[in-house]
Amino acid sequence: MTIPAGARVDRYQIESTIGAGSMGDVLLATDVDLHRKVAIKILSEKHRDNQELQGRFVREGRAVAAISHPNVVQVFSTGRHDDRPYIAMEFLAGVDLQSVIRKRGPMTSENTARAGAKVARGLRAAAQAGLIHRDVKPANIVLLDSGEIKVTDFGLAKPMDPRNEPALTALGVVVGTPDYIAPEQARGDALDERVDVYALGGTLYFLVTGTPPFRKGNPKDDKYLKVVARHLRDPAPDPRGKAPSTDPELANVILQMMSKPPGDRPSYDELIDRLEGIEARLKSSPRGSAYAGKKHPSQAAPTPFVGGGRRTGPNDLPGTTAPIERNPSQTLMGTPAVDRRGTGSTPVPPIRASTPLPVPSTPA
Repeated sequence: MTIPAGARVDRYQIESTIGAGSMGDVLLATDVDLHRKVAIKILSEKHRDNQELQGRFVREGRAVAAISHPNVVQVFSTGRHDDRPYIAMEFLAGVDLQSVIRKRGPMTSENTARAGAKVARGLRAAAQAGLIHRDVKPANIVLLDSGEIKVTDFGLAKPMDPRNEPALTALGVVVGTPDYIAPEQARGDALDERVDVYALGGTLYFLVTGTPPFRKGNPKDDKYLKVVARHLRDPAPDPRGKAPSTDPELANVILQMMSKPPGDRPSYDELIDRLEGIEARLKSSPRGSAYAGKKHPSQAAPTPFVGGGRRTGPNDLPGTTAPIERNPSQTLMGTPAVDRRGTGSTPVPPIRASTPLPVPSTPA
């Protein structure tokens, strides 16, 4: 049962429910002490006695609270209500990048590089706090109405020091999302921040092409084990195969980010420098502008994006007057709703902590 409007959760007065899922509800509330809007994520009542989920939920709040960065969602407080844990976080007025791309088409190379640099900055801050995200994907990155980018949903975050890791996942079981999962994560190996670099590479591939990197576009070939097997076995696809106008340097960065050996992937410092360099070059160069804006058969008109430009309304993308429609649950904090309508492909479900991941030996 969700918490009704007008009820109090500690110092937060509930206004409405803005999202609901299998894990819990997301509520819009007002901090009555500080007079600001917040989003409250509270574990579902049906999981009240599930110690594993309760532990992961509390860990998410603590993980994000350890990070202070403009490109990471901010946690204000954690607590318990009706014997369920909750997290009070900043209210994000915006849309997740998966919904942006599926509604508006792929981004330009310039804007993909700009978005990637911002996400990399947020993930670098997480790594400096000793955390890896483990579920970097477009649905967990929010484009705010202001044009800023926020990394959200640290529900699978893990300390890089295994001594600080609660025993929440069983041996041989992995967590993540098949479309963006790094090979070492799929195998259940020891992880560090390079697992997030790989997933961010897959995310940038999606932003510039409109499709995840290892999808074939039909339900038979896009079953999640087959998708994961391609991450384990196949070289990363060049985004220019689907989006020929992709800037060559950006394509090379994406391919390096998705290298199978973690040691071949760029560090965050190198990645940020390269992505910001690509953005600056494309912004100032007529040749770069041609790469950024050229249409090709597999792309819709590239999506204008982050930062700058006069805004025409609260739901507009920067630099455009065409609003993106969203349902209320897409305006929230750590778990933006994923709009799967009109995707043109079958969604691959996320791998849950309780899902063993056998690696198929047959070709996919």
